[in-house]
Amino acid sequence: MNILQLNTSYNKGGAAQIARYIYKEINKFYQFNSFFLYGRGNKNKDVLKFAYKPEIYLHATITRLTGCEGLGSYYSTKKLIEYIESNDIDLIHLHNIHGYYLNLTFINYLKRNNYPVVWTLHDAWSFTGSCAYHFECEKWKNGCGNCPNLRTYPKNYVDKSKNMWDKKRKLFSYDWNPVIITPSKWLANEVKKSFLKGHKIKVINNGININTFQPRNNNNIREELNISLNKKVILFVAADLEDERKGAKYFFEALSHFKNENYMVVTIGKKYEENFNDMNIEIKQLGYIYERDKLSEIYSMADLFCITSLDDNFPTTVLESLASGTPVVGFNVGGISEQISGNCGVVVETGNSKQLFNKIKLIFENEKLNNEMANNAREKAVSNYSIEKMVNKYIKVYDKLLEV
Repeated sequence: MNILQLNTSYNKGGAAQIARYIYKEINKFYQFNSFFLYGRGNKNKDVLKFAYKPEIYLHATITRLTGCEGLGSYYSTKKLIEYIESNDIDLIHLHNIHGYYLNLTFINYLKRNNYPVVWTLHDAWSFTGSCAYHFECEKWKNGCGNCPNLRTYPKNYVDKSKNMWDKKRKLFSYDWNPVIITPSKWLANEVKKSFLKGHKIKVINNGININTFQPRNNNNIREELNISLNKKVILFVAADLEDERKGAKYFFEALSHFKNENYMVVTIGKKYEENFNDMNIEIKQLGYIYERDKLSEIYSMADLFCITSLDDNFPTTVLESLASGTPVVGFNVGGISEQISGNCGVVVETGNSKQLFNKIKLIFENEKLNNEMANNAREKAVSNYSIEKMVNKYIKVYDKLLEV
């Protein structure tokens, strides 16, 4: 049986990472032939980037100027369909289908040809009129319009969210029976409140490589980064530290409460263009880290991982921290509370930087609690968040759809 993974990109972002894990694992161990197609990013060996770059730019321009999504990429979508038919694809596993690379008429093609479809939702785009992250807005439950998140991804300058909500409702919920997968119970509950509620909805947690991300001897990495063994390290990871959704400003507000304690901060991701001279805590910005083993060493070196996303689903950064034996403190959004349940960390009120500071201090000042959380974190990751466990659950979904 031939299974196709379809996503915006192959390398960039959490959705790409999960789709890539599934693609590679199926190819290694299972009775399926696995294919991966993507629309944007650098070309990669053995997988096909099918979208034409000029169409991507044109598609993005049309979306931003008209507020209407999914109207471009006609020839790219035609190329995708030709590939599907020439390779006798039996089942299509959708991931992110937004990102200016796919014409939404592709869904009608899937309907007409009665393709079995699994659709993993990595955000809320599928049931809103525009945004991938709706924050506190609940207009999507009954019909969008006057969108408060128009400038968030995917960015628009014209508000057509009401029209797009209705278009998606008709396209995604009428005469179509995909199996909807959500990585978190939180997102599953959101889907059940949306126009997608008539579909079969199943929760499959994201997985990571628990052999790469594991507790390590951190003496070498601390020496390499010139970090004292006596320092308590708080780690913060975000692709772009200036992305408002990542809430870095609340993290740095929490840091401002520290008064010359023996703590320091390490950040990974696009550097935060801020002057930290008035901070009473050392901050070391490492920029992007692409090597997975190096990333694992840094997670393991940290004494605490902090995530201040204002909206999120089931972030892989939290899973990587848990697998590395590093407790987590984060805002209570999306599925983060599910990830760190079982005394693996602490959630705090979203946007409350003083409470964030207090919880960090609490964990650092209670060595027994810190050690318990570290042990629980690793145990939970091994028991629940391995790639193999995730893929086995997807295989069962594939088997049922294909009646293997």
